[in-house]
Amino acid sequence: AGAVGPVAAAPWGSASILPISWMYLKMMGDAGLRRATQVALLNANYMRKRLEGAYRVLFADRHGLCAHEFILDARPFGPTSGVEAIDIAKRLHDYGFHSPTMSFPVPNTLMVEPTESEPLAELDRFCDAMLRIREEIRDVEAGRAPRDRNLLTMAPHPVEALVADAWDRPYSREEAAYPVPSLRRRKFFPSVARVDDTFGDRHLICSCPPTSDYEEETVPGAH
Repeated sequence: AGAVGPVAAAPWGSASILPISWMYLKMMGDAGLRRATQVALLNANYMRKRLEGAYRVLFADRHGLCAHEFILDARPFGPTSGVEAIDIAKRLHDYGFHSPTMSFPVPNTLMVEPTESEPLAELDRFCDAMLRIREEIRDVEAGRAPRDRNLLTMAPHPVEALVADAWDRPYSREEAAYPVPSLRRRKFFPSVARVDDTFGDRHLICSCPPTSDYEEETVPGAH
């Protein structure tokens, strides 16, 4: 009587989430949580300010400020260049960044949430990448690059593609791999080229081994 039963599913959710949150709150304390919140707000608004001239920023308040995250609108680029949020997200891999949250809560947008943990150098590195990507979009808008085979729509560029004997793209290998000078000092190459995300979502293939592979062989006489 009075047993709760499993808590791994609804209505209680994952029990392991609560200790993580509790430990974070206890370790940070009142002063630490306040400071982390202040830094997260400062970081987000610093990046927003650097990018707002190149990108349309959604949901700012009447003072032009955001909270701990901000949303960059890629929808205006579609009619002018054919570039969408997915192309910017893929191109960011060439700059050494994991893609931000895409198309949430607004379709064809990027949600940037720097948090309180990133140093100024890393914030600037991301902003520099986004500003350079905006210049790449302008090249398409101005007709200096084609709409269908450009640095963004063909991104990302793994090593296998960059060192291949054949190179039939309308831009150089250097432009693909090193769009900013800092990448020559520190570069993380994406492991795969572009994949069809929609096709993959609709044709899920599980490559996990069958559960029988995890079964332990029973040794006679063993306890």
